[in-house]
Amino acid sequence: MSEEKDDIPVEKRAYPEDLNEVECEHTPETESPTIRTIEPDHLGTWLGKGWRDLWKTPVALIHGLVIAIVGLVALGLSWNEPWMAFAFLAGLLFLGPILAVGVNFLAMQRDRGHATGTGLGWVSHLGGSVWVFALLLALIFAIWASFVWMWIAVLNIGELGVTGQLHHLFGAMLSTGPGIISLIGVVVAAVIFGLIVFMLSLITVPAMIDQRARDEASQTTLFDAIGMSLKAFNHNRGTLLLWGLIITALFAVSVATALLALTVIFPWLGFAMWHGYRDLISTA
Repeated sequence: MSEEKDDIPVEKRAYPEDLNEVECEHTPETESPTIRTIEPDHLGTWLGKGWRDLWKTPVALIHGLVIAIVGLVALGLSWNEPWMAFAFLAGLLFLGPILAVGVNFLAMQRDRGHATGTGLGWVSHLGGSVWVFALLLALIFAIWASFVWMWIAVLNIGELGVTGQLHHLFGAMLSTGPGIISLIGVVVAAVIFGLIVFMLSLITVPAMIDQRARDEASQTTLFDAIGMSLKAFNHNRGTLLLWGLIITALFAVSVATALLALTVIFPWLGFAMWHGYRDLISTA
């Protein structure tokens, strides 16, 4: 009987006799790269490194200029539809992570000591994954714009009496009780949508670019990259929420300058975003 027992393969035992025989469970948490813990002072380092990279790679300013021009054109076309212009302003922030793919690609080339081109190499580098991610963010933007349309243009337009341009909208909201309630509703919704986008896209694009650069045959998928982003946020919530506030504040500066400052701020944040990824993810 003892011989028969000893012949039983280890892997068929219902209860291992040795803890070393127990295999670790494979989950997204154990399979994805290790996340480092960061402190608030890291954020200043990201911005400092991003600023230096920007002026060493001035071609990135073209990316910022294009985004600023597109933003100005879109605002000009929607200026007489206050709800649409308002939705677009916030939506530009929501779409920022995917719009920064070219700057992230330039950051990867600088980091690896490669010659930097125009930053358009990401088109062949990433393939279809980046377009799926762009579609996901565009869908979130569409839901956001639909909410703003329902909340302002349909439900509250009579109460607010908005008949003019974007700046009339804020004046009407701040002048009446219903208007203030409407403004609070929009702000709360913007925070919720913004937080969702922030968690999904924190380091998603840099992760896809970096993993593919390390191994052209890399099987890292969009969902793997999003998983890294969610894991990074979960491990550093307080510090990364502060990072989100810094990004929002810099975007507000851009809006205050009629989006002209976006020419510099957009690529600056794109480079800083790359350094944030490099600090957060252990690629060993």
